[in-house]
Amino acid sequence: MVLRVEDVSLMVGGDVFDEYGRVIGILVGFSSRVDGEVEYLEVKIADRGLERVPGERASLRAGRLVVTPEWKYKAVKTIEALDRAYRRRNALTHLTAGEIPEPVIEQMRRKLEEEIKKLKVKAEQSLEEIARRLDEIEDESLHVASAIAQIQMAYFSGEIADKNFQQGMTHLRRMKQSLASEKKDAMSVQDKLDKILKALESPKHEIAKKHVAPAKEPVQEPAIHAPAKEEAMHVQLEE
Repeated sequence: MVLRVEDVSLMVGGDVFDEYGRVIGILVGFSSRVDGEVEYLEVKIADRGLERVPGERASLRAGRLVVTPEWKYKAVKTIEALDRAYRRRNALTHLTAGEIPEPVIEQMRRKLEEEIKKLKVKAEQSLEEIARRLDEIEDESLHVASAIAQIQMAYFSGEIADKNFQQGMTHLRRMKQSLASEKKDAMSVQDKLDKILKALESPKHEIAKKHVAPAKEPVQEPAIHAPAKEEAMHVQLEE
């Protein structure tokens, strides 16, 4: 869904969330095209400065302005393109050689393989980004666990009041839950990328040769068969 001016104009000054429930900053402005589509958002990240977020990475969910992490946005776009390329490559095996000249089919095949080669590079880059983010999540999770241990020790030793302990624990538990959700999401996207890359590495199908019937026999129209269900590799993407 493309964000429009009317979608975000009333949200200026409000919180901007990520997909895991964390507030990443405050919307302080935006830029839009003449057709009303939002080009990018200006998000104030705490007091560190502004971050320019492309409009296509943002969406409205349950009244919230939500930004998709860059690592996930890139990976999901690559998965969608690889999935389409996989299905197109399988479709080439069902073109009727008797109706379509072999050079035409070969040209289509070469062009598709070049596109797949470029997409594989992007997929490998995305896998590296996800691996780095998973390492960061692991470090952040350990930090949160350490903070929980410290505040619990202070509470049980009588060094911090009950109200302050509860407030601190509420924030720490939210952080822990958000990190766990992001880790699960990252591993799921990582798995989808791995699967479709393996599918593309499978042996290529040969173009079936269609033989024209003898001249004395009635010439039948060659049948164009749809790809078998087991060949489909459509990857379902989570919202």
